Amino acid sequence: MGNVVQIEASETAASSGPQTHASGAERTYKVLPYTGGTSHQDLYGFRQSMTEPAPTEQAEADPKAAKSNRALALLPVLIILAVGVLALVLIPKVTKSKAPPLYVDLGTQRFDSAAIGARLIARWEGSAAAYQLYIDPADPQRAAGFQAVAVNPPHPITVVIRLLDATGVVACQKEVLLPTPAPDNASSDASRALVPMQTVGGDTVQNIAGPDGQIAELTLTGGLPCTLKQYQSVTSWQFYTNFPSLDEQYDWLKHQPAGDVANGRKSNSSDGGSGYSARSQHLPAPIDDDDVIVGDNPVRGTIDTAGGRVFLVGVAGLRNRSAEWQVFPAAIHFRCEKTGACVLTRVNSHTTLLARLIK
Repeated sequence: MGNVVQIEASETAASSGPQTHASGAERTYKVLPYTGGTSHQDLYGFRQSMTEPAPTEQAEADPKAAKSNRALALLPVLIILAVGVLALVLIPKVTKSKAPPLYVDLGTQRFDSAAIGARLIARWEGSAAAYQLYIDPADPQRAAGFQAVAVNPPHPITVVIRLLDATGVVACQKEVLLPTPAPDNASSDASRALVPMQTVGGDTVQNIAGPDGQIAELTLTGGLPCTLKQYQSVTSWQFYTNFPSLDEQYDWLKHQPAGDVANGRKSNSSDGGSGYSARSQHLPAPIDDDDVIVGDNPVRGTIDTAGGRVFLVGVAGLRNRSAEWQVFPAAIHFRCEKTGACVLTRVNSHTTLLARLIK
């Protein structure tokens, strides 16, 4: 109320004439023009100061320092983003470089028309796929017919291996034509039936004697036409062969000369202990263990271990070993089935030895 001046009635009586007071002193108000020297800005300038923010030290700071502070504030975010990008780039590479399994045991398949079973182990050796196939009679009572065909087949025998992926599609396959043993009419050395043979494609085929001296198993080893991707996708397999049926085995057995390998006779002492008459141990359960090779016997075709075990590899098997298998002592890992059939491996070698545990 800067423009309003209060005047007491007593003080203005002279100028305005006599006043009549009804009750008590009465006051009157008169608006006079303001003639003071205070400006409007002086009176109301505080309103503007209330709405304007006070200057801060950050605003007064050097602009370069402000930019530097903002960059430091963003640094953790940039580090997190960089780590995420590296993870996306590097994780797929680590997955792709995962080493393939050294071997995959694909189990046993039966071929009922011939009363035989076959077990397949696929392996990755260095930069290529390989296989180990074991064929034996499904019924021990039919072992004589199986042996007659294995020693002297009535016709060329083929074996087809088909490796399947998880969807049942054939990843890769191989057909093996078994070699025909050379006639042995002039020789009394029946142990020749156990000498490994080579197929046209370079695979190895060998007859293995059982505990009673008869041929109890036919083993095949060789390479597989599988790429690394195909090998890693394999989950099952199929087995086909033209191995003679049971009736054909029986008929063929009747035509074999008496007293030879087909009738289960063991070799005589003239075999020089080559291992044909050595009987494989029958195990109560498969064994998987480590041992050390300390020596070998080239005449008998055996290798001895520090654990007191004796493995029958065969004369040809010892002769054809790669160089690293001929250095002793040699630490090995072995797995033997209940039939005594074993696979020997060692750390610094890409090859394996097939053997029979005879002691």
